[in-house]
Amino acid sequence: MEQTSVTRKRFFSGTYPVAVDGQRRLAMPKSWRLPSDDENTQFFLIPGRNHRIFVITEDRASRLFESAEKISVLDGDGMGACEEIASKLQIVTLDKQGRFVLDPALAAHAEITNKAVFLGAIFSGAIVAPEHRQEKTSPSEMSLDLLQRIEERANAQAGSGKMPI
Repeated sequence: MEQTSVTRKRFFSGTYPVAVDGQRRLAMPKSWRLPSDDENTQFFLIPGRNHRIFVITEDRASRLFESAEKISVLDGDGMGACEEIASKLQIVTLDKQGRFVLDPALAAHAEITNKAVFLGAIFSGAIVAPEHRQEKTSPSEMSLDLLQRIEERANAQAGSGKMPI
């Protein structure tokens, strides 16, 4: 793999309707892939709320797993949640066309059969069945307010070295 002087950060953006073939293969949007990706690049598919499957990077998955490791094995609810998520979690690599096979348990969770939609969410992506996609022509005020708070926190942290509560 050739190194470039500029390292591009991965962002998940856009809306991409795709077909799902008989083997449950889907093609990840090209804009979600980096030139540096290779056959060892992994994406983690995690079941989410509202019939969604979240697509996260290996780095984000590592941070999530580090947080989960803090759950006591004697915490029944916490361990139950970990078991439920991990039993459906899928780690995928992409073929040369950017395709992967969706696990039957995740397809059932999202109610995906022959069509799906990839939705960008900045730091992660989501995969949904078309009937579970909420059509919006512009961001809601709540979404814009949340993004503003995130940016303000990041700016405050950069200025003071501490994250405000």
